[in-house]
Amino acid sequence: MTTPLPQPGTATPKDRTAISRRFLQQAREELQQDERLQASEKTWCAVAQALKAIAQRRRWMHRGHNYVLEIGHQIGLEFGNGDIIAATFRADQLHQNFYENAHNAQVIEQTVDLVEAVMPVLENIRDAAPHPFTIANRLDRDRLRLVTGNRSLQVGDVSPVGFSLNHPVASGQ
Repeated sequence: MTTPLPQPGTATPKDRTAISRRFLQQAREELQQDERLQASEKTWCAVAQALKAIAQRRRWMHRGHNYVLEIGHQIGLEFGNGDIIAATFRADQLHQNFYENAHNAQVIEQTVDLVEAVMPVLENIRDAAPHPFTIANRLDRDRLRLVTGNRSLQVGDVSPVGFSLNHPVASGQ
C-alpha cells in the first residue's frame, strides 16, 4: 500500500523522503515495463524530493529546478561525496530524457542504480549536522547566495554549519 501524499503545501522533510522513496520504486517498476520516459522522470523526481528534504531542513530556498541542482552540488561538496553530485546531474539528464527520448534502458538503469545507492546517504544527511564549509570561489558564492537568499556572502566566508539557516550558529544564537 502506498503512503498517502500530504496535503498541498504541508510536506515535511520526512514526507519528502517518503515521496522520494515512492518515486524511486516507481522508476524501477517503469523500467521493468520498458517505460523509459516515465522511469527517467521518476528518477529525477526521487532525487529532487530527497534534496528538497535537506533544503527544507536547512531553510534553504528550493522551489525550482535550478535550486535543486545547486543544492545537490552544494551537499556533495559539503559532505565530500562526489556520488551525490553525480547522481544529481545524471538524474537531471534523465529529466531531459523525459522530453527527448535520447537514452536507452541501460543508461537509465545505471542512473537508477546510482540514485538508489545515494538515497540512504541523502536520508542520513537530511538529519545530520551540517558540515563546516568555506566559500572557495565565485561558483560556491553564487550557489550559496541562491539557496540561502543571502546576497552578502563573499568568497572566503566560512560557516561551521554549512550555511544552514536552521541552526543556532547560523542565526547568531
